[in-house]
Amino acid sequence: MKNSTQILDLIPSASEWVEGQENFILSNGVKLNTKQYYLASKIGIVKIEKIRLFKVDKIPSPVNSILSLAVNNLGLITENTVGITFRYGIYIRSDYWQNDSLLIHEMTHTMQYERLDGICNFLNQYIKECIYFGYNKSPLEIEARSMESRLMEI
Repeated sequence: MKNSTQILDLIPSASEWVEGQENFILSNGVKLNTKQYYLASKIGIVKIEKIRLFKVDKIPSPVNSILSLAVNNLGLITENTVGITFRYGIYIRSDYWQNDSLLIHEMTHTMQYERLDGICNFLNQYIKECIYFGYNKSPLEIEARSMESRLMEI
């Protein structure tokens, strides 16, 4: 699974999984509170009212073995993952539930999904960046960390 072409070939399957996770969170998650809504507006999210948060003990991984292997190889979901964004649905680990910095980071990914016009386009960009730059040097991750720093100063 080290071949980047093989990983990129999984984007349709990954998109389907992300959409399923998003639908679950949208059906079962909670709306943003007033402060969180304000932060989302500062990030520049267009459809803030669609965002839902879902508290988990552990961030779920794909059950598809090939997709799971790719996620592990790229380091996208690990034991240390405390939050993950599936467009308008955001999983947050229970021990980070009140962490504004994490929420800003994750909602920045929501804004990126909007800017890149959907799940497939976002995943295509995000995964390519993780392959070529590495997770920590991915421009989308750098943007999310930068937004965290900027908004935590407010």
